Amino acid sequence: MNTIDITNPETNDIVTYTEAEVLRFIQTNVRLRTFERDTLYKVRDFFSEGEWEDGSTTFTRNEVNTLLRAIGADPIRGKWSATINITATVTGYEAEDEDDAINCIENDVELNIGNGDISLDTIEVSDVEIDE
Repeated sequence: MNTIDITNPETNDIVTYTEAEVLRFIQTNVRLRTFERDTLYKVRDFFSEGEWEDGSTTFTRNEVNTLLRAIGADPIRGKWSATINITATVTGYEAEDEDDAINCIENDVELNIGNGDISLDTIEVSDVEIDE
């Protein structure tokens, strides 16, 4: 098996690579150069296709996201709002009486969302009955 010793210039450590590893590095480098070249052309083509007036043009988020996906980048995300309906059942909640249970449950209910803000517009407790 053919090997090659390379000295790491930062640490002066000697690393031994097999012929297969060196060939894999070369193939990866060729693929990366091809990807880089293709990406540069995609970006240039994208901007070349804009309708330029007085040195300016406008692109929509969808157009930009199409380019970003084409070059393997994450698209630009927008902020969204929604109205949602949630039905929940609370069990095993301790309270003095039905009114106390309703008040406490309404005050204790919380919602969390991963990335964004949430506000509870209405909390309505119904069908309250004792478990015991």
